[in-house]
Amino acid sequence: FPLPFQFSCPSRYHTKGQQFNIGDLVWYEIKGSFDIHSKGIQWGEGVIKSVHSDNTYTLAGKTWAYDHCTHPLLGSTLSTNGNGNGNGPPLYMNISDFRTGRDIYRKWAQNHHPNMYVRRYALSGIDEIMHPSLSKVPGEAMFKVWDRASLPPRPIIGSSLQFEQRTKSFNIEEARKLYGENLEFEGQKQKDLGPEFWGITYEQLLEVQTLNGYNTEMSMHDVVNMIKLMTKGTGMGYALFLNSYKPLRAKQMVSHAWGERYSDFVNALKDQADTGPFWVCAFAIYQNEDIPNLTITKQLGNDFLRGPFATVLKQATGMIAVFTPAADIYTRLWCVFEMFVAVQYGVPVTFTGFNQQVRSGIENIYDAIYEHGRERCNSKVARCGNPNATMNNDEIKIRKHIESYSGKFDIIDSVVEWCKAIYHSREVKPIGAAFKNEPAHILLLGGIGRFDYLAKSLSSVALAIDRIPMDDHIIKSPNRLEEIASIQQNEEQSEEVLKGKSYCCNRQTLHCMLM
Repeated sequence: FPLPFQFSCPSRYHTKGQQFNIGDLVWYEIKGSFDIHSKGIQWGEGVIKSVHSDNTYTLAGKTWAYDHCTHPLLGSTLSTNGNGNGNGPPLYMNISDFRTGRDIYRKWAQNHHPNMYVRRYALSGIDEIMHPSLSKVPGEAMFKVWDRASLPPRPIIGSSLQFEQRTKSFNIEEARKLYGENLEFEGQKQKDLGPEFWGITYEQLLEVQTLNGYNTEMSMHDVVNMIKLMTKGTGMGYALFLNSYKPLRAKQMVSHAWGERYSDFVNALKDQADTGPFWVCAFAIYQNEDIPNLTITKQLGNDFLRGPFATVLKQATGMIAVFTPAADIYTRLWCVFEMFVAVQYGVPVTFTGFNQQVRSGIENIYDAIYEHGRERCNSKVARCGNPNATMNNDEIKIRKHIESYSGKFDIIDSVVEWCKAIYHSREVKPIGAAFKNEPAHILLLGGIGRFDYLAKSLSSVALAIDRIPMDDHIIKSPNRLEEIASIQQNEEQSEEVLKGKSYCCNRQTLHCMLM
């Protein structure tokens, strides 16, 4: 290792209380007089080989001979001698099988890896080294990372549609075949239109910021109070009020916390791939309590799985959870419950966030998605409405509904952690050439400047997976499973999962945004 160096205690992504066992894949962090691009930090990858009583561990360092998923040379045109005539490993655009990709990568490493020692190890089939500097690594200097190969199955059996089948082409006619003409909605409609037609465009969300009385410090609560003056007496939420002549089918359900700044909310939505129309509770529900037959309670109905949120999810192509610095959605019971119901219906859940630059440098960005997800979801203490007030009717009903599941609040938490794992696994992407003309170190990878987001993503997946008990309650969606011809096949697949069947992740191989 470059001298002098010492282990960082704690390392940047170490989680207090994290348990390490023999066989765990970890990154370790050292600090020293490294180049400016690494911010004085270097990370390496290793496998725990032995555990010592003083909270230190012996690691076998990984040579990266087989890491076709995230190697710093992926897709580069650098050669082993630095003259630019050679080629880096391919990007594996069309390879979903982990072992196939690994074998292709190994063949490349045997001939083209810039470090001759790694080339030798690749030829010999060795990808671990017992290095003396890794004989006693402090636990605080390490953090678990995802192996880039396997992901846990969903903790629940989904609805009639498998998770992979709910695509952007899924239409409302298909949903009606499954759930009936009204999608089982039992709440009060607006102008004889169900909640699936209370959609709003992103442009219309942006235009809210141009309304008289708006200012950039307004929260979602403040904005709702402002638009209520416009919708008063109409019997239409703001979304339908704007689109009454041509109601919009809501393709993406948006889950968010009302305590956020509205400007942060729209900025977060801007940075995700879906184009809407969106279903946003604040604008979809008729918020004015001035029409007796159209109160918020009557729009929601008596059964949440037959209310507006579930109805929209039954026909949605996706759900977006919005994270902003000021509002942690994991503390909001509606948000985690919506995430759970989305997974029940086989709706893909994705995250988007608005991040704050605290100080200069990539390491000083407040990443709301990461920061709010550092602890395991605890839906039992999540609240609806004012967290300092007594439980409102929504919270009482949701808690009663959750208590009816065999897994109770724990199954909600496990599903949320599964959503975290899926999201962060998709953020694990090649970072681009990092070594320039210098041979790669046989064990050390790089530091904050290039590897920070990769380290954060790998550790986040590992943390989420650790928080999903392997013997967790497997429950079925309560909606029409008995009527679906494919249920027997679903149950057989679930039995295979419970027997320990492993699954591989289909990964997009796009360059990291931090290049």
